[in-house]
Parts: sequence; C-alpha cells; structure tokens
Amino acid sequence: MSEELKELPVPQYLSAEEKRWSRKLYEEIFIEDTEKFTDFYYTYKIRDNEILGLKEDGQLVAMLHLNPYYLIVNGYEVRSSYIVAVATRERYRHRGYMRILLEKALRDSAARKMPFVFLMPASESIYAPFDFVWLCPYTAVPGRVERMEAEEQNHYLAARYQMFCRRDQRYLENLRAEREAEKGEIPPDHMPPYMLRITDVSQALRLVGSRENSRRYLHITDPVIAENNGYFLWETMEGETRAERLDERPGRLDLELSVGELVSLLFSNLGICLSEVV
Repeated sequence: MSEELKELPVPQYLSAEEKRWSRKLYEEIFIEDTEKFTDFYYTYKIRDNEILGLKEDGQLVAMLHLNPYYLIVNGYEVRSSYIVAVATRERYRHRGYMRILLEKALRDSAARKMPFVFLMPASESIYAPFDFVWLCPYTAVPGRVERMEAEEQNHYLAARYQMFCRRDQRYLENLRAEREAEKGEIPPDHMPPYMLRITDVSQALRLVGSRENSRRYLHITDPVIAENNGYFLWETMEGETRAERLDERPGRLDLELSVGELVSLLFSNLGICLSEVV
C-alpha cells in the first residue's frame, strides 16, 4: 500500500506503562535535556499528566504531553493543560501527525470544559495556524517567593497579578525537584513567551468581567472545535459575568472574531505571571 493511501493512525492516551516507555522518544527528540532533567520529568511530571500518542509499525512515533495546572484568572480557579513534549520521530514527519494530536487535545479539552490550554512554543509558526496566540513573557518568580509555602505564594501572586498558576503541595514538590535537576546547568539566555488557545469560548468569556454593565453579541469562528463556532451572548454586570452559546443568529452583532482574536480581547490587559517550564 502506498504512503498516500495508508490509513492514518488514531491518537490514543497512553497507559501508565506506555507513558514510561515514551521516554525513548523523548530522549531521541529532546537531546538538549540532560539525563538528570529527563529523570526528573519521568519521575515527577508523568505521575499526573496525560500523553497522547500515535503508534505505527509497532512503536510510538509521535506524542504530545498534557501537563495539568490550576490557574487563577481574575479570582476564578480553572483547570488547564500545559502542552509540552510535542514530538514526532524523524522518519514519520510531514504526515500530519502533529495536527492529529493537537486537534484531538484541543477537542478533548473543550469536552472537559477547560477554558484554554497554553504552551511555550519552539516556533510561533508551528502553533499560530491552530489559533494559538501570544499571551505573555516568561516571568521569573523571586527566589525568596519560591521558598514560601504554597498559600503564601498564592497571596503574593494574587496581590500583583490577575492570572497565575495556583500553588499547592504537589506544585511545590515538582518545583523543588525541578530546581534540583537544574543544578549546575547554565540557564538559558532567553525564555520564549507563552501562547494560549481558547478551547471553550463560554468558559473563557466568564473569566473576564467589566465594571460597567454590558450586553454584547459575538460571532466566533473556530475551524477545529465545532462548539466554539457560532453566536454567543456575553453579559457583564457588577460582580458577575454570564456567557451562553446561542442557537441562531441574534438580531444584532457587536463583534465578529476568530477564536484567536478572542484571546487578545480577553487576556491582553491582564497582569499575567507564568514561570512554568514543563
């Protein structure tokens, strides 16, 4: 059978055992990571994450990791996934495998009512076609703050930012192990900024309010997630924000946006602190 006619593999979430043997592909692709850092990642991060994989010829040939985080956005706590370790074995590239994995991850995140996912891209050109948009720069947290207990860190960040990853004991345990794995390494001169992709429009709209009462009708286009593609009512009142998807076109439209443009509308004026690497 020719390559053109060969059936595309179906993405699957790896079992706990399969997650461990995905390390072989990780080491093959991410050669810049030291063995010590990879040991950390495969000891601590895969305890809680999900790995989407594609198998072909009896082996894992492509993968995408979804590392879970809870974020505070304007005082609301939301669950999200940080997409990392997107990799395809060299001889299996240029077959659309990354697209298969990304679109599966985005649709599943939407089904779980996650408002968004985020990542630190190797290149903007890889993710911009999927409506990922620049969000914020990497922001280093002072060492004295990292040494605080979880709730102290949360209070420190909440006093300065409208959006950040919530700290808890698991977060601190992972962070301390990560710092230990990085000892003796030369820190990079520059960390790339983060990109964000909205996965549930209604949930994302509810995170951003206004001091003024407003009622706006939106038309959102999303080529990947069907539930985001349509008309929405977005109402903001003092202390409350409501959003709902409409079954039909409203009598008026206030904004027509792509799902990527909606990121800029909702997040561009927020003070954001992200310092997560994996």
